[in-house]
Amino acid sequence: MDDKAVLEKFLNFNLDSAENVLAEFARLDNARYQGSTHPLESFVYIPGSREDRVLLVAHADTVFGNQGKHKIIFEDGKYKSGEPDVGIGADDRAGCAILYLLKDMGHSLLITNGEELHCLGSYAIKDFYPELYAELNEHQYIIQFDRQRSHDYKVYNIPVSLEFKNFIEKNTGYSEPDKRSNTDITVLCNKICGVNLSIGYYREHKHDEYLVYDEWKHTLDIARKMLEGKQPKFPL
Repeated sequence: MDDKAVLEKFLNFNLDSAENVLAEFARLDNARYQGSTHPLESFVYIPGSREDRVLLVAHADTVFGNQGKHKIIFEDGKYKSGEPDVGIGADDRAGCAILYLLKDMGHSLLITNGEELHCLGSYAIKDFYPELYAELNEHQYIIQFDRQRSHDYKVYNIPVSLEFKNFIEKNTGYSEPDKRSNTDITVLCNKICGVNLSIGYYREHKHDEYLVYDEWKHTLDIARKMLEGKQPKFPL
């Protein structure tokens, strides 16, 4: 499947559950699927094969938990909803599609659940799976694909090094607008730096949410190029 087809596949998964998305990754080789009595604390982790592996993160849940099937329209280079009362779940199904397209590069993948409800999946890893939490922090650094708009990045309140910020800006050309809010990396980054990259969606959490395909593809292409070569280690 080409990039656009993979994106559309993930955007068309039902919005009321993360299970179809998690199952898609759980079928991959060496995948560790961790269910939970509280489904928002579930996750899939796929360890990478490279010594210099980076941890790539996206979340499978959306804010449209009371919705089932939905209609996606592609028009004028944008994906938007064909339903009057529900968005498209690009936050963060578009990020999950990027992880799927990067799955053969030898880097590790982590697909969380519950990010939209105070990062429940990430806190479950931190609180209940200390060995895995330590393993995640043995990576070179973390990239999350869960940022609105285009051409920006955020590190939030994570005490990253100036070297890491320079590395991200040099390789992406993106800039940091502010440090407000949080996402999974603010929980996961304990010993290593992490960043969240824009993936081209707008008006997330609203019925008129939309995704600009070229902006999504731009971040995907940047990530492919950035992750090909030798990856430096960036401790906090």
